[in-house]
Amino acid sequence: MLFKTAASQRGHTMPGPSNRPRASVLKVSRRVRRALVTGVVGLAVIVTAACTAGTAANGGNGENGSGGSGTGSPGSDKYLNFFPCCSWGTTWSYNPYNVNGLTIQHGLITLPLAIQNYPSLTDYTPQLADKWAVSGNTLTVHVREDAKWQDNTSVTSKDVYDTALLDGTRGDALWNDITGVKIIDPHTVAFQLKSGQPVALAENDILASVDVYPSSVYGKFVTPQLEKDVPAYFQEEQKDPTKASAMPEFKRMGDTFKQVAALKVNTLIGDGPFKLNNITTKEAKLDRWSGFWAAHKIKFGGINYYNGDNQTIYPQLLSNNLDLAGVYKPPPILKQLESVPDQHQALPAGFGFVLGFNSSHYPLNMTAVRQALAYVIPRQQMTEAAYGTKTGGGGTWKQVNTGISPAFESLYLNRDQLDQLNTYPVDPDKATKLLDSKGFKKQNGQWLMPNGKPFTLTFTADASTSDIVTSFTSAAQALTAFGIKSDVAATSGAQQLADQHNGNFEAGIFFDSGSSPLDMYNFMMGPGQNFSSSGNYAGKRGIGFGPKVNVPGLGTVDIPTTLAKQASSTPPGQAMKEYTWDWARLVNQQVPYIWYGTKVRQYSYSTKNFDNWPPVDRDGSSQLWDIMGNNFTAGLSLAIQEGYITPKP
Repeated sequence: MLFKTAASQRGHTMPGPSNRPRASVLKVSRRVRRALVTGVVGLAVIVTAACTAGTAANGGNGENGSGGSGTGSPGSDKYLNFFPCCSWGTTWSYNPYNVNGLTIQHGLITLPLAIQNYPSLTDYTPQLADKWAVSGNTLTVHVREDAKWQDNTSVTSKDVYDTALLDGTRGDALWNDITGVKIIDPHTVAFQLKSGQPVALAENDILASVDVYPSSVYGKFVTPQLEKDVPAYFQEEQKDPTKASAMPEFKRMGDTFKQVAALKVNTLIGDGPFKLNNITTKEAKLDRWSGFWAAHKIKFGGINYYNGDNQTIYPQLLSNNLDLAGVYKPPPILKQLESVPDQHQALPAGFGFVLGFNSSHYPLNMTAVRQALAYVIPRQQMTEAAYGTKTGGGGTWKQVNTGISPAFESLYLNRDQLDQLNTYPVDPDKATKLLDSKGFKKQNGQWLMPNGKPFTLTFTADASTSDIVTSFTSAAQALTAFGIKSDVAATSGAQQLADQHNGNFEAGIFFDSGSSPLDMYNFMMGPGQNFSSSGNYAGKRGIGFGPKVNVPGLGTVDIPTTLAKQASSTPPGQAMKEYTWDWARLVNQQVPYIWYGTKVRQYSYSTKNFDNWPPVDRDGSSQLWDIMGNNFTAGLSLAIQEGYITPKP
């Protein structure tokens, strides 16, 4: 058996011990935000075992801090001032299964098994796993033997095993790929792949997407009964989701998930290069952790991880007080930054700005109405209002609504296919004809619905994302001028996400990304955002599109379950091209959402206090910046581990 190893870094193999099979790893990028399986696992639950605003003592144990002096490894005591924008709210939890889980731990405090070398779907850099291999239907993963938890206990295969089973209670994507998991030895885990599952998809769901958590905290929920229930449920779910949802195993798994999500965790125990010292609503202090296996490569004392909205970041950025910032910068801020010394910008590929409609809400449940809106909403104007027209402005508008990124369009759709699709240019006359055909009337400049009430529309956005608020304001003004009175409801990010998952919205913002076009379609119309079937929003309608719709090339299918299955079982190739054309036609014709712009990430970095940043090519990026663009904190951690970002004397 050949194992991919840390010694070979990205994608090479070298012989591994032949006397022990290895286990599989989990993936981050086929749903950097976790994909939900077709079956229903957790019952809807919003838990409150979280901490709220407050200041933790240095080295604070307890709910607001987890200790750590960070003095054990060599290098400068300087701290990197890092401000990526809007990372946590006024309430957070150290429990990653809680709806308020503190996501900043990913990559910096808690490591995945490997990091996807984005945009490759098959190439990874080892992290917690130092080698892995596939033999037959078994993916074997070996955990680094020098990896430790931040309570100085060893990371073992039991931690990986327990995490995989608990992730199953949440409905995570790896259980689309596997039928079971078992411990081989203290540092080796084996994942049994379901028959016919493409290895590339399974590796992506395991290696890159699963952060491993300590069994000392969560292992008490992995009972002998759960060890039987999770594989039994998913083996049936892969054959018959409806039958699986009626199984007693399903009910027991849902009950376990509720208990796990409600657990109050007093100390954040990671295994990565940094350890949480303290956290408030405005800042988290992460100390370099001396017990990390590559601590000698970390050249500075830690990270001051700032939190806040765009308007909070701009003064710090313009004063050259930040070393790295991932904030959106409108044209006026970009202009001011030109005069700030030592400021530079990387521009890795980003994600999609998607305007999603609630297709269960009258009158948005009419296809003709969504098409009419597409003829009025000025996509180019929306994008340029927020990002301007210069290179590096932060976003570019999209001409054809295929539902996927321009990059994937060029790979999976040909020119003849794109030419067959409607570009929906701004055309009030066509919009008027569509509304007239459905019984709408325009009186005194205001459109009335067939029921006689005024046709109005509210756009939902996170108030801290000023670029989205600007874009939506532009769209609302255009619709109001057309006779559909519209406004923007700028609320908290947590409220916005909850409203959209629950289906309590009319038009909202979604950020779509993925490592394949089917991932992108699944993100918007699969069970994560559309008739959710598991996790905290199980049973909620989300965008409410379908669920059964006549899809060109496929016929009448259940949209969420079909997309979840295709995204989890279709490798790159001809079948993916054919499915992409099917879904592109559906999105273009029925307009469940509009991909109005594509994000160009604006990562500002300063050479005032730190140098040796990852290189930037003529297009404004490089592989490490692209990895950060796909997975910011994990990519930053990787760059630091590889010797980049060093303090100046």
